[in-house]
Amino acid sequence: MSKQKFELKFNNPLPRGVTDALRTQVEKALSFLPGSESGEGEKPFLSLLIDGKKVKKGYSITRENAGGEIKVTGADAASLLRGVYAFAEKFCGVRKYTYSPAVMPKEKPALPDTIDEKYEPFFEYAETDWLSPHSTEYSFFNGLNGTRYRKLPDVCGGGVGYISGFAHTFTNEFCSAKKYFKSNPEYFAMRGIKRVKSQLCLSNPDVYKIVRGEVFDLLKKKHNPDARLQIISLTQNDNLFYCTCEKCRQASRKYGSHAGSVLEFVNRIADEVKAAGYGNVALDTFAYRYTRRPPEGITARDNVIVRLCTIECCFSHPLSDKTCAANADFTKDFLAWSKICNRIYIWDYCTNFCNYTGIFPDFGTLQKNMQFYYENGVKGVYEEGNFQMEAECEFGELRAFLISKLMQNPYCDYNALRDEFCKAYYGAGGEYICRFLDIITENAAKRHLSIYEPMTSTLTLGKEQIKLCDSLWREAKSRTRLEEHKHVLASEICWRWWKYKKRVSEFSSPVTLKKQADALKKDIADSGVTRLSESAKVKAYFISMAHSHRTHAKTESVIKMLYKR
Repeated sequence: MSKQKFELKFNNPLPRGVTDALRTQVEKALSFLPGSESGEGEKPFLSLLIDGKKVKKGYSITRENAGGEIKVTGADAASLLRGVYAFAEKFCGVRKYTYSPAVMPKEKPALPDTIDEKYEPFFEYAETDWLSPHSTEYSFFNGLNGTRYRKLPDVCGGGVGYISGFAHTFTNEFCSAKKYFKSNPEYFAMRGIKRVKSQLCLSNPDVYKIVRGEVFDLLKKKHNPDARLQIISLTQNDNLFYCTCEKCRQASRKYGSHAGSVLEFVNRIADEVKAAGYGNVALDTFAYRYTRRPPEGITARDNVIVRLCTIECCFSHPLSDKTCAANADFTKDFLAWSKICNRIYIWDYCTNFCNYTGIFPDFGTLQKNMQFYYENGVKGVYEEGNFQMEAECEFGELRAFLISKLMQNPYCDYNALRDEFCKAYYGAGGEYICRFLDIITENAAKRHLSIYEPMTSTLTLGKEQIKLCDSLWREAKSRTRLEEHKHVLASEICWRWWKYKKRVSEFSSPVTLKKQADALKKDIADSGVTRLSESAKVKAYFISMAHSHRTHAKTESVIKMLYKR
């Protein structure tokens, strides 16, 4: 493929190191474009401009006439780079479905005579985990700008990142129990008649001084004045053992929620951070578990982010479904939070944490929920999936791709993107897998679905539907080969896992159960999957699985109870 010529311009001069690095990254992006090298004296193929006055947010791609130069203008370096990748995708047919090499068009695309494309991000923060989103190049193509799971070069505009830990920083990073609990137990939560190291006592003035000092020490070490946004997480630990000392209880009564004392604490530090001139820094706290109920009589500062977590929600019904009690309850809290905080982020969930290997049929709610977030003023979204994923598992690669596209544009043609991915990833087997997804998506809507759902209650398929699904997977396997066949086999494991848990199809006979279960275990191990759930490694689980094939329903119920943190 020939090299493309381009011109890189700035409305304000940038340091030499920044322009050189950006030029290198742009050249890499342009290497994906089909076409021939421009001749001597011709106009550049692309004219690239950073102009924050002309484009306030995002980027524009324009062309005035046939044969004219194509101008990509970004509000900043990161937006310009995103615009170049968007041009490669939308107008040149280049796709980045997974971490594997980008898929190039089979024929040189015909560019439109005129182009007038403008894009403003729907969210200031877009993040997910899974497998392929760890790739920097994948993230450039698919619009992910969080830096939790990937490195986005600072000289190219960087991303939106946490300079502190990502979550659960109280007692861990800030006012560490390891450092202070033995000498000063009064800094920590009162439970009954004793102090425990599980949470902080936020009414203790010394705790405020310590956390404040640690925040400013962190800013001295890691603050980048040129970053778009840097976030410090001041978030409760991952348990329910909040402080019950008299002062903390008074604060909870005052605000009508345990979230009140947390928000008051974070607001005070946020005021000091802002007064010190850290204009591109925000402090982040949770609305999670015991702090999900919004407080009364207090509002979040402009530089405070409230990350509202959907952990109790149902994922087979959209959040807007008023007949779903769990989602209606969440929506009520969400709308109340939106009245007292103008910078809500969502921590959403898109896997079964008790069954990474099993089906999680949430495909019917992904787009509706993303639209709900945008239409109700959410500024950032983190979709937590199988963050421990090391190999293709369930439909992780498909879901990561769809989520990334939805965060770019909640109103995209979701079904077309799903079908496009399946055709590219599963080859000729893609159409049969799409039919399978349609069946399980429709079936899932008949009942509720939690992120700790036992496999036995995830779907309620009848015998004929099971036979149909089996036939679809057989067709998908028979029509693929090489890499596409491997992808089909890897994704089929989630269907086999569900059947194993339900004791249906090839797992229904006690005579052949062990043989079929052993074959499934081998295929899971050979696929590279190392965890079956957030807490269970494959090897350890398989040892217990070998002891008995009769206790899984009971085991899953115990796991589900333990996971309700």
